[in-house]
Amino acid sequence: MQDELTLKALGIFVEVARTGSVTSAAARLGLAQSVVSRQVAALERLIGGALFYRNGRGVALTSLAGQLLAQAVPLLDGATELLDTARGHAGHVSGVVTIGLVPAVSPALSSALLVEIGTRYPGVRLRIVEGYSGDIETRLSQGEIDLGVVNRYRAAGRNSYRRLFETPLMLVGHRERLAERCRELGIGPGPLATRQLARFPLVLPVPPNAIRTLLDDLATRQKFSLAVVMEAGSSAVIKRIMADHMAFSVLPYHAVAEELASGLMDALPLGERAMRQSVVLAASSLRPFTQAARTVAQCIPELAERFLVDGTWRR
Repeated sequence: MQDELTLKALGIFVEVARTGSVTSAAARLGLAQSVVSRQVAALERLIGGALFYRNGRGVALTSLAGQLLAQAVPLLDGATELLDTARGHAGHVSGVVTIGLVPAVSPALSSALLVEIGTRYPGVRLRIVEGYSGDIETRLSQGEIDLGVVNRYRAAGRNSYRRLFETPLMLVGHRERLAERCRELGIGPGPLATRQLARFPLVLPVPPNAIRTLLDDLATRQKFSLAVVMEAGSSAVIKRIMADHMAFSVLPYHAVAEELASGLMDALPLGERAMRQSVVLAASSLRPFTQAARTVAQCIPELAERFLVDGTWRR
């Protein structure tokens, strides 16, 4: 039995190969580092050759490991899909589904998914990771996550997409400071021309970011400069800066729905048609679309429509 190839050993090998580190692989798998090292060593003895060599940053693949990895990944995916399908036929949908969510939708959607999936599919466990659209798109393309809810402004990429809703972008800021700034500039309550963004001190996401890329492209085409006073990689930081200072940002309604409803913040719509955001559900093109992932993918549009009806999100 000790000379047999196991799916567990292959799975550990693939994780070490993907992360380039025994330590990182052990952390992601929830195993002791010594267990991972022993499994890799046993697989090397079984195959009869070295799979990794150490470098200054961790481990790197040998040519033998590269050949094994190309066949191990589809084998593991097939085994997972086989087990998941069998469980589905038996009436038991189960498994772990990893979902990437942008900050604007993460709080409401993750909370609703916990209730919805927990009630209807108790055998499914959700793993939520939060990040900006570019980060989630990368992880989808690399097969690290199953599903993602991301923002898009252009044609879809190599993953599979389903549009959930479209929403306009707005200039957002503290209610009193936004009114004060508009009075100073003589700007009325109607839609704001994109060029007028140059007259507002902005706190924007750190690039690469979908909204930031859109704004930078528009500014370049229309030949004006954005007055960026701070860049932040966290929506919580952006909101805090707007609450405390004469600084503003460009965000969709659902990103600041609570702050707008409470009266803390106010917003001006942006008049240009290009300043609209599509919120889409994306599925990885590299991971098997398991029954568990399929059930979660079916729930997300239902929840999105519910949020649109009750006003949590807005078209």
